[in-house]
Amino acid sequence: MIRRDVIYQGRVQGVGFRWTTNRLARDFAVSGTVENRSDGSVYMVVEGTQSEIDQFMEAIATRMSTNIKSTSIQEGIASKEFQEFRVNY
Repeated sequence: MIRRDVIYQGRVQGVGFRWTTNRLARDFAVSGTVENRSDGSVYMVVEGTQSEIDQFMEAIATRMSTNIKSTSIQEGIASKEFQEFRVNY
């Protein structure tokens, strides 16, 4: 199990990015959170197998391609602190 801390930048707030990400997460064996940041970016923590996370992130990239200008990723070991994937407000 791995963990990815991801920062999406671009036109990612006010366009349903968090809702879309949360909805897409249901199709994959992942857990974590997604939230807006005060600098206009969206921060996501996702945990699962590398394959599931890769597929999940590809689905986000495909669905939100016109909104995402850059993606920063830090990878580590899963903390197993999340039971599901949810939106933080």
